[in-house]
Amino acid sequence: MNEGYINTTTDLVIPVNQDLTISSQPVKMDLPKYWDKDYVNQCINNVSNPTHKMLFKFMWMSGVRVSEAISLRKKDIDFENYVMNIRWLKSRKYNHRVVPLHPLLKDLLQLYSSPLKFEDKLFNMSRQRVWQLCKKCFVGHPHQIRHSFAVNWLRCGGDIIILHRMLGHSKVQTTMEYLKIVPVDQGKELMKIQF
Repeated sequence: MNEGYINTTTDLVIPVNQDLTISSQPVKMDLPKYWDKDYVNQCINNVSNPTHKMLFKFMWMSGVRVSEAISLRKKDIDFENYVMNIRWLKSRKYNHRVVPLHPLLKDLLQLYSSPLKFEDKLFNMSRQRVWQLCKKCFVGHPHQIRHSFAVNWLRCGGDIIILHRMLGHSKVQTTMEYLKIVPVDQGKELMKIQF
């Protein structure tokens, strides 16, 4: 006979965890893996190569995907209006979104890209190379920088709908997964309710 809790109304055996809590099915607990901002900033500061350092700063301060970062050209950045045009390939066609630039990132990018031509890529490297660098510098993968951006955004009180647009998720439910990591926001909203 299987070990577990037997439901007498259905004679169904429901598995019991080691801590004696009842579970009817395995629960999906795949929360995004992320780093706190102190760790990210420390790792970026430890990078000696100026191009690699700028790449990681850019990814950390914009939340873009690796493929979006390495396809960005100087012409995609509107320094005057603090925005950039992000392109990404999905189902063999390019999608676009306009993303605001943090003033600090705008200044860093303007200085970094000054010797580049209008059509030049900002970061001329492959996706695999970025993964290698991230594994070496962060002991993780580049998408964790994106997750870290999202968690930091929410912890600083950023709006979930704006984050959804910034990240370019097709469904807001994907962005809502970050709220499981940052439940403090829900508590702040509860404090506004009068009983």
